Amino acid sequence: MEEPTRELQVPASIFERAEAIARDCERSAESVMLDALSLYFCELPAMESEPEALQALADEQLWALVHRRITPKQDARLRELLDLGNQGRIHSRDEGELARLVALVDQQMVLRSKALVLLQRRGHDIDQYFDSAI
Repeated sequence: MEEPTRELQVPASIFERAEAIARDCERSAESVMLDALSLYFCELPAMESEPEALQALADEQLWALVHRRITPKQDARLRELLDLGNQGRIHSRDEGELARLVALVDQQMVLRSKALVLLQRRGHDIDQYFDSAI
């Protein structure tokens, strides 16, 4: 069963950039944009276990992985649970949620690191990322 879709208005400059990337990868602009959105918003289970999947990504897609973060709501909940844990007041029912959030952050950190290594190997100055992250 195919997933329902929604229409999205995209500025011409973004679509033109997607078209340029698509030409380099011999793909459609739509597939490049869908991959970029998926990298930013969807779960990434296969990326960690399939290193070649990262290597197949365009540089812009790798940068999207580098800049990907958990949602503000997840971040707030993670901080809340960590604070409760540090105070020794975390409930056993919350420990599973804490473990899932920590695993998600760890997964993103691993993928971010792998993406940065690939970008550096491709000639990008990744120091800009570290300078802006401070």
